[in-house]
Amino acid sequence: MPETLPAPAPHPHDPEVVRAAAEAAVWAHPALLGYRELRTELRTGVAALGVLDHDGAPPAPGDGTRHADPLLLRSSAWLDLRAEPAVVSQPDLPAGLYSGAQVVDLLGTTVAHLGAASTGRDAGDWVVAGPGWDGPVPPGVRGVLRPTSWLVRVITRTAVPGPDDLPAARVVQHGYRVRPLHALGGVTPPRPAPSVAWLPWDEERAWGAGFVDYLALLLRLARPTDPADRARVARWVRLGVLPGGPDGWGPRGQDARTRALVARGAALGAAQLEDALRRDGLGRGEAARSSAGGSGRGAAPGSADEPGAADGAGSAALRRAVAAEHELHAPEPDEVRTLRWRGLGGEPLDGHRRYRMTLPGPPPARLHWSLAAHAEPSGELVAHRARRYALGPGTPDLPWGRDGSLVVALQHDGPVDARAAWLPVPSGPFSLVLRLYAPVAATGDGPAWTPTLRALD
Repeated sequence: MPETLPAPAPHPHDPEVVRAAAEAAVWAHPALLGYRELRTELRTGVAALGVLDHDGAPPAPGDGTRHADPLLLRSSAWLDLRAEPAVVSQPDLPAGLYSGAQVVDLLGTTVAHLGAASTGRDAGDWVVAGPGWDGPVPPGVRGVLRPTSWLVRVITRTAVPGPDDLPAARVVQHGYRVRPLHALGGVTPPRPAPSVAWLPWDEERAWGAGFVDYLALLLRLARPTDPADRARVARWVRLGVLPGGPDGWGPRGQDARTRALVARGAALGAAQLEDALRRDGLGRGEAARSSAGGSGRGAAPGSADEPGAADGAGSAALRRAVAAEHELHAPEPDEVRTLRWRGLGGEPLDGHRRYRMTLPGPPPARLHWSLAAHAEPSGELVAHRARRYALGPGTPDLPWGRDGSLVVALQHDGPVDARAAWLPVPSGPFSLVLRLYAPVAATGDGPAWTPTLRALD
């Protein structure tokens, strides 16, 4: 009979290592979701570095997107800034139309928003430069963006207010461009950067002790901007959670004992995220990991909330992780304010019941708004014979009341009440997402704009 070796005696700092690993796993979660999407898109040919890929149509049932706005066209590009900066170009934008570009670093932090809500409607070029770049800026450039990562993502969003607006929105969508800096002229094209030693994506590895291997790779290409985050990373290195050394980050130097403690910490972090999502009304499971498409920060059941203010999440890192599960690389709330409802009176919203939502007046958004229903926990749009998946400013014949209010019937079958706007909902559990594009800040001079939701049965 083989000899059984005794377990090593615990060290006094073991609990601290486990807690630090749990903290690191939660903190890294949005970045790992972004890395998974990057590697999947590059490997399958859906995307190529430096190429802006345009969605041909707004999200629709069956396309696999999660919590995505059905009244929006998206485009996306991953940019490698190691050899030279890139240029993001915005077209002239029509008055009254929401359209913008978001630049996100490799750790999931928004670098800047460009476009109608933030920088204006006029066309222009912005240089996106990697860490330490100090070369000449071509004349006419509107600004220089300086992420702290060598790879960034650009996401463009263009509203499709009504069913007849898609052709015009596509023209705006295709007006955005990404190019290397030398394409503007006057700069000699540099030598290409060496290939990145990508880690193949492995679900079991990424959500277990191996998350530190992915995080180490990301930290070779990016640095946290927040001093508190830099201090956390240094602490993880000191405790051995995150291997580091004079030649950079990597999997070397982590012994079997520390790896086992990191595995325990990863499991603890996953449990914390699972609990936050459950309290948020989602309940994660594999379905919530299956796609990185759509967002918002969750609200506690029976309430609405906006990004950055999820109730019960426990920490900023946990809130970001919860938000990334709903919508990876969501816009900042100054750009798009997102309100979510997943329950009412402590019970999940369910399409077997009938609900009414009252908007007290036109939504406080300068450029666009949308109200959509998504199946839970998948977050997907569900096919319905009515083929209406969102309400927005271009929805025909919305029955606004004399007092400026709008009553929305939320039910699977058509409502009897002709005075209500009908938004079909899935036949089972669902969530509601209300997005305000270029939101108008409350002034305090009048009553707060607060939608109300009630059940009829």
